Formats: sequence, C-alpha cells, structure tokens
Amino acid sequence: MKNYAEIKFENPVLAEILHVSDFGKYDLKLDTVVPAESPRNAVDVLNMLFVLLEKNPDTPAGRVYMANREEILHRTMNSLSDVIDRFSNIKVAITTTTTDEEGNTLETKAVTNITISELTEN
Repeated sequence: MKNYAEIKFENPVLAEILHVSDFGKYDLKLDTVVPAESPRNAVDVLNMLFVLLEKNPDTPAGRVYMANREEILHRTMNSLSDVIDRFSNIKVAITTTTTDEEGNTLETKAVTNITISELTEN
C-alpha cells in the first residue's frame, strides 16, 4: 500500500534556498509512511515539505535537502517571513491507500488548495 503527497506551489525565495525547482515552481510527489494531514496554511505546507523531504532521501529533491539540510534550515529560518509570504498557487493532494475486509484496495485522495492573500495595513 502506498501513501503519498503531491505538493505543488510557487515560491522564488524558497527556490533560492533549496535549489530543487524550475523557476520557483515546485511539483513534488513524495511518499508518506502514515497518512499525512492536510495543511491549513503556508506554514503547514513548509513543515510538510521539510518532513517529507527528510523521509524521502532517495528522491532528487530529498538528496539535495539531506546533503544541505543544516544550511537550508538556517537560511529558511533567517528568511522565514519572506519564505512564508512568497508562497503562491499552493495545491496539496494527499493519497491514502487502505484495504477493506474483502481485500479490496481503496484509494482516498484529499486535495487542498490554499490561497494566500496579502495583508494591507491601514
């Protein structure tokens, strides 16, 4: 049984830090051991991304992350507000596979789209 998350978003600041995207656009499919929880905001997406990259060191993005984890986390924390503010077009699809009593494989997909809106000060 395979559980995985597909994470799509744009973030040019994170692209400079991670060096694993094309023009700041991310389209990653990463395995999860346990069903992942749907993110509610950009902070949840960033957390999910780092957890999944760490759990998938055999993927191209996971290899880059693992080889440079300390620097990536340091740079992300130093630029955290910019990283969070620059997320856009976020779509997360979490697929969970289970088996019912008759042995049939059931696949459930939860899709989350997150819209980031800018706060304006009056």
